[in-house]
Amino acid sequence: MRALKRGFRSFRRHPAANLVVVLLLFVCLTFCLSMLAVKLAADSQTEAVKGRIGNYGEIRSSSGYMMSTFERERGKSEAERAREVRGMSEEEELEERAKTLVPEELADAFSRHRYILTYDKILTAGVTVPGIKNVELSSMLDLSKEIKEGAAASGITEHTFVFEGNTNGASASEFLNGSKRLIAGSFYTYADHLEANPVVLVERNLADENGIEVGDTVTARVSGESGKKAEVKLEVVGIYETVEAERQSQKGSFATFNPAGNKFFAPLSVVQTLNKTPGYVELGSYYFDSVDHTEELREAFAEARGDSDRYEFVTDEADYRLISDPLEKVGKTSLIGFGGALGASALIILLAMAIIVGGRTRELGVLKAIGATDRQVVTQYAVEVLCICLVAIALATLATALVSQGIGDWLLSGSENGRVVEEGEEASGYAAMMARLTERNLYKEGGLFSLPGGEKEEAQLNVVYQGRMLAYGILILLGISLLGMAIPVAWINRLEPARVLSME
Repeated sequence: MRALKRGFRSFRRHPAANLVVVLLLFVCLTFCLSMLAVKLAADSQTEAVKGRIGNYGEIRSSSGYMMSTFERERGKSEAERAREVRGMSEEEELEERAKTLVPEELADAFSRHRYILTYDKILTAGVTVPGIKNVELSSMLDLSKEIKEGAAASGITEHTFVFEGNTNGASASEFLNGSKRLIAGSFYTYADHLEANPVVLVERNLADENGIEVGDTVTARVSGESGKKAEVKLEVVGIYETVEAERQSQKGSFATFNPAGNKFFAPLSVVQTLNKTPGYVELGSYYFDSVDHTEELREAFAEARGDSDRYEFVTDEADYRLISDPLEKVGKTSLIGFGGALGASALIILLAMAIIVGGRTRELGVLKAIGATDRQVVTQYAVEVLCICLVAIALATLATALVSQGIGDWLLSGSENGRVVEEGEEASGYAAMMARLTERNLYKEGGLFSLPGGEKEEAQLNVVYQGRMLAYGILILLGISLLGMAIPVAWINRLEPARVLSME
């Protein structure tokens, strides 16, 4: 007990020397704890990002294959197309219609992989609805002869609308992400898909313009068919509104293509019937457990696909990397800073105690001469070291709460890579439309025909002084204190009182 009191009195008796040490430790420990807080925040937020981004993928026709197919078809004349069709069997006709689609079997087989959590199948098709005019598409077709000819070759008219089919209306990406909202009626269900019930969801503006209400029917035409057997009456079971307008290009004639009011949602099996592509989908849409398993899923898909380059498996890993890379760089930088600051703190306490103990050699000799044991003397200096470190780390803890966010923002701003976008000449006409079609966003981002340019989530670092920081602070306090005691212990153990007193 006496040794403890002597240690505390010794701390108070040398305020100037101790203040210098406390200030030096305070600066280093503030930086040390701030780096630790930034590191913990970066790791925590990287894991949070991993929970919502990077775990989505799609199986679809590859962009290269689609472009080559469009260009090849564009080079054919109407006579050549007609001649090819006349010589085809029913199986060959189906294969021709589905040349840019994915076999449903492949999509279903991949869904059984152990890392896949949920999946959907999507088919988007241009379907003719004779009783309704697509005003915006009609305007686009009047822009140039090239566009009109290209559209005609693809079977697109002023009565063509986009039909998007999936297995459950409520799980369509635009309803999940909030850009569209059901305002009347109900969604179609998985049972509607299984039973191929002819039901459909219509956009509010289109419904108002054409006097369509829930319970009414609209007539759609099966692609490539004629007469009564080509007509399919679809019951309107729900009306939705667009909460956030679909992303549109800032330039080019393609900007008016597929506006919000020109999309119908229907069960996948119904859209397959209207498109005459049973057994095929535009894409398989998958959520898996974590971005960490992306490579394994790619390998599994490559094995299932075989040697063909017709299909590809794409994920939103790039979006994850865009956000996580700056956070990971901040985490590594802060870890280096933490280690450096901790090392500086250790060096300061060692040097300080060497100076303090070296200047009190006579005091040590007197204490040992009057009967103080090594343990008692070490305890006295241990208390003094602990008081110095405790004051320094208490001040550093308060300062950390104030400066750590600023340090984190500074590190993050230095870690984000600037992106330079080079803009070439804007393509125009039918070629531009085909190029846009092959630059599809992921389905989760708002549909196959939504255009690039929407806002992306950015890396953000929210440095919060977490509860475990207190535990780390205590560990650092104990570590620095024990390290500081090494000098007194070594000095006291080899000190001979008689020799010290004889030198005075």
